[in-house]
Amino acid sequence: MKEILKRIQESKDVQIYQKLLKVLGDYSITTPATGIDSLFDTASGEGKKVLPKDKKALEILDYVLSCNSVPRCIHKLLNLRFSDLPVEYRPISKDGRKHRVCHWVRGAEISDRVKDLVDWKNTGKIGKWGDIEGEPVELIPLEKEEK
Repeated sequence: MKEILKRIQESKDVQIYQKLLKVLGDYSITTPATGIDSLFDTASGEGKKVLPKDKKALEILDYVLSCNSVPRCIHKLLNLRFSDLPVEYRPISKDGRKHRVCHWVRGAEISDRVKDLVDWKNTGKIGKWGDIEGEPVELIPLEKEEK
């Protein structure tokens, strides 16, 4: 059973990686000399290891890359902050009685932007969710509403 779940997760990673390559590639062709081509080169050269391993981070990337417009996807990927995401996609932790939007921590870097979920610098460090100081936190699972 564990092996089947692992294969399902890996296939989800591949689908998100394919979306990332398609969006970056399409944008690089239609709008050259914007710097996106270097992101495409990094993503295509390093393979899917540039993607985070965290399930919530992959869910966020999947949401951002599932636009119907390539420029809109690029805009969301590069400029969206975790606090700007719809509530069901926000990485939220509980701090006492308060709920806080988490940050993505990779090594010494702490970020609240969607673009930093992808390891563009190819550091090889695995990211994790943390607070503003970089201390690890546990996310609160949120259920998506059925429409």
